[in-house]
Amino acid sequence: MAENFFDKAKEAAKNVSDKLKDTDNEKAKQASEQIDKFTGGSDNDKKEENKDER
Repeated sequence: MAENFFDKAKEAAKNVSDKLKDTDNEKAKQASEQIDKFTGGSDNDKKEENKDER
């Protein structure tokens, strides 16, 4: 049960991170980077990395 909660919290953090990246506010972008450090990056970052590898 704790693992399920952790996964949901991680997913929520990724969603917040993605929303912060779309802003023009520099502090919000920095906060997004900090969130990504704890969650392992957002899904958008992983998609971009896969594009670069091709």
